[in-house]
Amino acid sequence: MTEKEITEIVKKSMGSRRYQHTEGCVDMAERLARRWDMDVSLARRAAYLHDIAKEMPYDEQLKMISERGIMLNEMQRSKKIIHAFSGAVIAKERFGESEEVCGAIRWHTTARSGMTLLEKIIWLADLTEEGRNFDGVSEIRELAFIDLSKALIKGFDTTIRFLLEKGERIDTNMIEARNSEISAMF
Repeated sequence: MTEKEITEIVKKSMGSRRYQHTEGCVDMAERLARRWDMDVSLARRAAYLHDIAKEMPYDEQLKMISERGIMLNEMQRSKKIIHAFSGAVIAKERFGESEEVCGAIRWHTTARSGMTLLEKIIWLADLTEEGRNFDGVSEIRELAFIDLSKALIKGFDTTIRFLLEKGERIDTNMIEARNSEISAMF
């Protein structure tokens, strides 16, 4: 499927605000892919599809995951995270995307230990696209072009702090991703 075809389907599948975020994510993913010598086409495809399931009814997402025998932990079944897993299924089955692209979609919310370069780029693009406005985003955005590991760690720290302040649970995959990036630096 061409990128133009993907774009048309994605645009119809979400509201204008979510699509604006998606376009920002695509732009940031492309810039990061160029900076880190990554296949730009893969980064753009993953970015376009990263929120493809975000506005699907929760029950439909849960059913999709269940029918495919995908085992999710309690956190992954939450409304804020499940779209990453159902989105990866849609990317594979409807769009014929590679496992590399599907992995970037699957881990764009929680991250994971041992992330691929594409997974890192999509995680950071989602967090730092130009429409994002939170304390520290400019620093993370700048770091993403200088030192990917430092940008990820700062992004994880910011996200974890935000979740703690809201009294929300933190998926252990993010903590493991953070620890993995710190270990890789030494």
